[in-house]
Order: sequence, then structure tokens, then C-alpha cells
Amino acid sequence: MRSTGTGAPVGVSIRVPDSWYEFDIHPAGRDDNIRKAVNKRVRAYPELAPYRPMLLRILRQSARDAWDSGAVYCGCYADALDAETPVTAGLTMAVVDTRRDDGSPLDTDPQAMAKRFPAKQAQHADDTWQRVSVLELVDAGTAVRTEGVEDLPVPGTRRSARMITMQTFVRVPGSPDRVAVVTATSPNLPLQDPFLELFDAISATFCFTYA
Repeated sequence: MRSTGTGAPVGVSIRVPDSWYEFDIHPAGRDDNIRKAVNKRVRAYPELAPYRPMLLRILRQSARDAWDSGAVYCGCYADALDAETPVTAGLTMAVVDTRRDDGSPLDTDPQAMAKRFPAKQAQHADDTWQRVSVLELVDAGTAVRTEGVEDLPVPGTRRSARMITMQTFVRVPGSPDRVAVVTATSPNLPLQDPFLELFDAISATFCFTYA
């Protein structure tokens, strides 16, 4: 549903390609939902059968990480070039409160939000980088976008992992202290250009839903 509804939105929506997995990330049912999703995909594409354990492992970990981060939605892509070379990507949506610990509000005007994200140029081929922009989403209005390659903490550990990342921030209509965040990531660094193009296309479908 388009974001031009009246009143406050009741949810968020996004569309991912048919090749992606979508499932409920609530702990009570996610393992069963993931198993059913993988079994359905393997029946449709029997050549994936040898990679079923790997797909289950990747999707379960992605769902756990999404739930632990406070996401309300998780979509995942997982394929295998061979038994040791998975191609994976994940996308989550969350709605966050932007107030500081003392209760004071942060400015969620898109131009003000963009200034809080530092752009970074890569100093060499294997360096991290970040690009920051303000853009218009067809069904959600003005948004702030960060994209690049960065080192992200691995949940539950002290380690970090270098990832292709794209985050899109949209102020929730009628709630200036709340922001919807669409986060897309992939560890497959050699594919950063095609993945960033894909993440942009998926994020462009984001919208708020209304009763």
C-alpha cells in the first residue's frame, strides 16, 4: 500500500526478488518456517539438495541476528557456487526511537540526519568506504542513504566482519522521533557493485502501510 494514506502508518512493507527467502523471524516458529522454505526451494530445484544443510545454517543465523537486532522483518538470499563458496545477502527492516538516553530528541530531518553520517573514501583497494546521500523513494518520500564496505560487529562475539552495506533511513510520518531503517548486507565483497545495485532496487520498494 502506498505511503500516501491518512493518519499514522501501522507498518512497513518491502518487496524482495522471488529468489530470496522470507520467513517469520520470531523464535517460536522461525526454525520450522525456515525448514519449510528450504524444503520447498529444494523440491523446485533438486540441484540444491547437497547444499540444504548449508542453506539451513545460513538462514537460521540470519534470522537470529535479525531478531536480536530488533528487526521486524528479515529477507535472505543464499546460493552456492560450490560446497565452500556461498553467495549470501540479507535485508532487515526496523523502526527505531531516535531519542537520546536523556529523552531529548534528535533532529530527523533528512538533511540533518545525513550530516551525522561521515563519508569515507577508500585509501586502497581493500579499504572500507562509505557514501552518503539524500534521495526520494517513490512510495515513502525523502530518505537518507549510506552505502559502502565496512567492518560490522559479529553478534555475540568480539569479532567483526567486512561487509557490503546499504542503510536507508526514513522518518515515520507523524512521528518525528521515529525512523524506519532498511539494512542490506552481504559478505561477498567481489560482488559489491551488483549487490549495491540490487539493494538499491529493493530499498526503492519500501513503503509505510496504513489501516
